[in-house]
Amino acid sequence: MLCDFHALLYDEPDYAEALAETAQNLGFDRLCIGGGEGRYGMAPNEEVLRCAESYPKLFVPFAHVRPGVDGPAEVEELSRLGFRGLRVSGPPAPYDAVEFFPLYQAARALGMPVLFHTGFLPPTPLDAAADVRCERMRPVHLDTLARQLPGLKIVGSGLGAPWYEEACETLRSHENILFDLSGNTLRHKGAAFFRILLGAEPGSVLGQPEDRGIWSKIVFGTAVHHEQIASVERDYQRLFRAVALPEDVVGSIMGGNAVDLLGF
Repeated sequence: MLCDFHALLYDEPDYAEALAETAQNLGFDRLCIGGGEGRYGMAPNEEVLRCAESYPKLFVPFAHVRPGVDGPAEVEELSRLGFRGLRVSGPPAPYDAVEFFPLYQAARALGMPVLFHTGFLPPTPLDAAADVRCERMRPVHLDTLARQLPGLKIVGSGLGAPWYEEACETLRSHENILFDLSGNTLRHKGAAFFRILLGAEPGSVLGQPEDRGIWSKIVFGTAVHHEQIASVERDYQRLFRAVALPEDVVGSIMGGNAVDLLGF
């Protein structure tokens, strides 16, 4: 199975149709689609659900939720409506603030994965009013959630850029945390960077080049406009070849992990 766990739904005319055509041309089986905040041009939850209902065999709907505003009742209603997972970004406090725990506990009870934006967000003119602070989205906050809420399905985006090492330590430490490589990381960093970060250098006495335990906890996610999806997939495949990942690990990244998270 080929699944994009982090597909964006933009608030543009006929965007869902174009996204579906792109995905089908590339051979995708599933896309976990989600919108979000208007300042980034994202579609609202209602449109995400409508598009998923139009392409039920292709699109898997994820709802954007607001920690500190939405709580268990909203999560339960989203699940009832048909959303399979949640997306979170730009919180008013760090992700591991205790006041957000009821939201996460509801997601855990319903078996809904939560995709957390980790690291930097692109700046917009509305950031001051929204009180956007990227430090609240550092990967270390997911470490707290994994410790306090075992069983919560946690996926971080962008490998926590620029806090890559912090993200990798959470991957190594917790079974219920995965990350995608969305964002600009694949473009700006070479294969050697990822080999050092996710596995030992060839010939190192500290380990093997393919650190299967941590590589197998990466999930394929693009987080780009549909016109760029093919390019991102090529970047992933180039990386896999460069670090000589085993075929079964590549299969886990490109779809197997999504299957496990969503119970297809």
